Amino acid sequence: MELRPKGLTATPSNMVLAGPLIDLAGIRLWYFIPSRKRYLEMRRDGMLKKRYGLFESRLKESKTDINKVGFLPEVVKGVFHAVLEEDSMDTTHDDDGDNNTLPSARRMYISKCLELIIDLLSYPQTRPHVGPYIASHQLAVLLGLSKLYHDTSFVLFRQQVDMIIDSERMEVVSISNDEMSNLPYEDVASRSIHQRAHTLQKLLHRHHLRETSEVIFAGVGRVTDPNWLREKIGYWKEDTLYDVCYRSRLVDDDEVTTSSLGSSADLAEKLGYKRRDLLSSILLYHQSARKNDAVLLSSTPLYPTETLLWDPYSVPPGNYYGNSYSSSRIMESLSLPKLNARFLSASDYLLRNFRLFRLESAYEIRSDIVDVVKRMMPTRKADGYVNNSNYYENVHERSKGGDDLFSKTQFNGWARMGLELKSNREEKQGLRIIRVDPPKLGERVPASVIAEVVIDLYHCATSLISEWSEISEYDNLFLVSVDASKMNGAPAPMIEGRDRRVLDEEDFTFPQRQGIQAVRGCMVLEVRDEAGVVLSDPALAYEEGGRPEPKGKRRYLRVALDPAQYAADATGNGSSLGIDVYDTFNLLVRRHGRENNFKATLETIRGLMKGGSISMYRSIPSWLMPVILGYGGDPSAATFSSKKMIAFASKTAGVNSPTAELDYGDTFVDNTHLRDSFPDCDVTVDGKDIGAAVSGKGRRKYRLKVIDKGGDKVQIEASTYPFPPRGSGNPIRFTPVQIKAIRSGLSPGLTTIIGPPGTGKTDVAVQIIANLYHSFPTQRTVIVTHSNAALNDIFDKVMSRGDIDERYMLRLGSGERNLQTTSSSAHDFTKTGRVNHILSRRGDLLEKVQQLSESLGISTAAERGADGAPSYTCETSEYFYLHHVKKRVDEFEKANNATQNFPFKKFFKLEQEVLLSSEDANEKIKEIDAMFNELAEYRPIELLRSQKQRSDYLLIKQARIVAMTCTHAAIARSQLVQLGFQYDTIVIEEAGQMLDIENFVPLLLQRGESDDLSSAHSRLKRVCLIGDHNQLPPVVKNVSFSKYSNYDQSLFGRLIRLGVPSIELNKQGRARADIAKLYSWRYDNLGDLDHVTTKDVFKKANTGLAHTYQMINVEDFEGRGESAPTAHYYQNMGEAEYAVALFQYMVLIGYPPEKISILTTYNGQKDLLLDIISQRCVQGTPLAGISPGAVSTVDQYQGQQNDYIILSLVRTNTVGHLRDIRRLVVAVSRARLGLY
Repeated sequence: MELRPKGLTATPSNMVLAGPLIDLAGIRLWYFIPSRKRYLEMRRDGMLKKRYGLFESRLKESKTDINKVGFLPEVVKGVFHAVLEEDSMDTTHDDDGDNNTLPSARRMYISKCLELIIDLLSYPQTRPHVGPYIASHQLAVLLGLSKLYHDTSFVLFRQQVDMIIDSERMEVVSISNDEMSNLPYEDVASRSIHQRAHTLQKLLHRHHLRETSEVIFAGVGRVTDPNWLREKIGYWKEDTLYDVCYRSRLVDDDEVTTSSLGSSADLAEKLGYKRRDLLSSILLYHQSARKNDAVLLSSTPLYPTETLLWDPYSVPPGNYYGNSYSSSRIMESLSLPKLNARFLSASDYLLRNFRLFRLESAYEIRSDIVDVVKRMMPTRKADGYVNNSNYYENVHERSKGGDDLFSKTQFNGWARMGLELKSNREEKQGLRIIRVDPPKLGERVPASVIAEVVIDLYHCATSLISEWSEISEYDNLFLVSVDASKMNGAPAPMIEGRDRRVLDEEDFTFPQRQGIQAVRGCMVLEVRDEAGVVLSDPALAYEEGGRPEPKGKRRYLRVALDPAQYAADATGNGSSLGIDVYDTFNLLVRRHGRENNFKATLETIRGLMKGGSISMYRSIPSWLMPVILGYGGDPSAATFSSKKMIAFASKTAGVNSPTAELDYGDTFVDNTHLRDSFPDCDVTVDGKDIGAAVSGKGRRKYRLKVIDKGGDKVQIEASTYPFPPRGSGNPIRFTPVQIKAIRSGLSPGLTTIIGPPGTGKTDVAVQIIANLYHSFPTQRTVIVTHSNAALNDIFDKVMSRGDIDERYMLRLGSGERNLQTTSSSAHDFTKTGRVNHILSRRGDLLEKVQQLSESLGISTAAERGADGAPSYTCETSEYFYLHHVKKRVDEFEKANNATQNFPFKKFFKLEQEVLLSSEDANEKIKEIDAMFNELAEYRPIELLRSQKQRSDYLLIKQARIVAMTCTHAAIARSQLVQLGFQYDTIVIEEAGQMLDIENFVPLLLQRGESDDLSSAHSRLKRVCLIGDHNQLPPVVKNVSFSKYSNYDQSLFGRLIRLGVPSIELNKQGRARADIAKLYSWRYDNLGDLDHVTTKDVFKKANTGLAHTYQMINVEDFEGRGESAPTAHYYQNMGEAEYAVALFQYMVLIGYPPEKISILTTYNGQKDLLLDIISQRCVQGTPLAGISPGAVSTVDQYQGQQNDYIILSLVRTNTVGHLRDIRRLVVAVSRARLGLY
């Protein structure tokens, strides 16, 4: 008979594994908990008590031997016995007699079982059952006392036990979602700590008053201090200690069953401890307080050091897990946190993301540092110049010499991303500490550590000087200490079972081979040249004549070191040299662009943890946080049509009801489009039934009200208003599904839009943004994308509409330089550029005010400035309007708009005898009013004097559409919150390509409102996520993190897995119908728009080609297919030659080269293609100077398209990268007219 309790439902995210998980870690697990402990747990949680009661009754009915289905108890017993067997063995050898370079079968079993326990403790549905069971048998304490825990040959075991301890002691909120917003994790943890301490003190007072008086009357801080409590426990009798543990339900020697691990005396004997020591450890473990996560993170360095970078257990090789790096390691566990579909709390979510983001960043940084050090070729200065071709052999020979050869390290090579640090003339070193600020109140690390780094560009080429001079504020650099005297000169070790060496990037002996002693990170604050000019000041670019040329070849970099790392070095917990390590750095390493902004995200997470969960709950609406964390039983609770959101809208000021009338603007092309957009709905326009016959009366704009009549009946009430004479408006006839997405985006709540290739998800996003702009004039919308290219694309489309005033548009981040808008504005859209545009616009408007004043005879030309500048300011122009302009307008209106008395004819250069119609007169008065209204908006800019004050005011007060990348959101978050930046709607494009935490941070760009102002704590009303989880996920370079830790999951994809309702666009208009069939099977009912079959461009065949798409088998070139000059750098000469030849053929018969893109799945093949193109298209050839529209990898080309795609798949021995079906979807969906 089925023993699964009723009421434990499965969700779409775990539908397949729901049954096995319930069998493995359901309420039946409580049967194996000692009865006294089980009774205590049931008193704490009434719901679990009901579940266990139901389980017991069903167990009695089934007459099943429960011991035969206790899988997890057998696992726990097996792990413990395996650990005892390991303790009893000689730890210097494994089962096969070899050294411990590989795990034994027993150790593999232990690590896999511990991984299972960690996973069960980290999942909200299994933790309530598994946690009490693990705690009741003291598994974490027993494993921590084992000899194996201290065995340096099995570090993985220690790390996994620490993860179990940390997870088991984490306090989890087990209350309803509404109450959770008022009880953050920190408060619950503090309450639990105090409760345990008071319970212990009351127990001691009642039963052992005389012997334990010091503990009874001590404060909570003392009772939870393990060192103090251990000292006091040492004075207790063993019987007293056992009695305290027994009464606390920690041990129970009277209830030892076959499922338990044994009595306290037996366990102590097996572990080699005295019974008293075991009991002390158990009591201390349960009474001591878990360290606060925020405190731990504040003392954790954000920059990786040499210890972390080359730690094989924390930062494993990129293809260590689930790949062919070593066949014996494919199934090995790792001590890494995992990202689940659900999380225990907001703190748990942030902590897991912090650790994985930090480790992934460290892996990428390690590769960059290794590349620079290799290219720089360090050697002893006394050895003189070495031959680069025999570099490693020479180093190996010199390493055999004595220490008398060591003088100083010199570098015999060069690297574009690395630079040798020259001595500072005054301080005799390349880096000097300038200032160490004392810690802030309540913290233990310095508030800031400021240093200066001097770099000399004298020997650098002009291009390198330019690149190093472009280092700007907030760039992250790395300081490396290389001591050539400590290079052992050994080659990289061999890969197990292969005739090939480990890559230097994956070699953990690389520091010993190359003499790397220390690595520290720093952030640039300012860059000065030899004349003291601050080159990093962005305002220099807007000065007359542009940015000045730097003086001299030296650059002085003011940098901020990591305070936590400096504190660790100062106390001896970092480098053995202490703070003297900062005198040894002789190499400076920089990194490319976007991947070097990791510190901003880490700082943001740490700041959120430091601020407490309550700040997160105030920044993120109460209706959204449970969905993000995976709480609650209704994944649709945050959608606009749910009962919860309807109630939220009705109770919250400033939030429109789903049934309220919304301005859809130019969403609908005509009445026919409106009717077709709402099939099976009753549609009325201006109070008239639209019916079957539709009469057109020109282009109109629409406001819609959707009324649910009950059942399946929906009434659409539309009202129209005139279309502006200027501007073409939206030309797209949106499909009904797209209209549904637009409606959802305009309504309060969470909107999740799945956009298959070519379905117009960007056009939908632009329409949502435009409609919000017109519907809610006082609200602000934030646009976030993953890449600068996508952000510029959506920003350009918003601007090209022409119905959004550009003064309300703002683009944050460095990618604005590539923005090519169709706007007539000659100014950029950065904060500085917008301020300059406003000042210029202000000058133009004041000139018009001056002309108006002179036309009315109020002022004369003599009152102008010496340079002819107008005499008015924004302030005086307002007075002029009130006392002169408005007065004349009122008189004109009182005269019943007598057009012969129109007072502004001279200003508009109209002859006095000209008669204006009342409509024309009113239009010109509106034009004057608009001029003064715009000047009123510019008045604060006029009063503020500094550029920063003006740009900040523009950001927080005037801009209504603010665009940025997810990376810039992390960089600017603290500044935005400090300025008081607020927004009502956020639209996230490319959400499927962002990491989970990269989706999360943009939701926290504002400080939550106080409880007095809003019942929802947050001003955020709408969240719109747009992406495609069937295309490529976020880029994670380390396969171990993506495969083992699920780090490549996005928030977008996770919400889809959780069953959050989504809107999947179902009509594509990019590709030919036959090409679209190559990927449409991946989506539900993906069809084609009408123009795909009706437009001539799709109906015509591809000239000179037999098929619109074709799979071409290229035979091995000169007997060789794929090749790899270096590891993972795959090339295929035959395919490359064929692809370039096909490109040449297509161009020669008339295809435009910019309409052809060549894609491949590997960087090595991309480089080979570029080389061949450069050789085939040189001067003297028919295609001289001709190149394809793009030569790129599939991953880099995601989000782009072209008419014709030539795709090179490279691999001939294995499938390769295309084993990921999402990459295949991207590869075949880039072409519009031809794919080859």
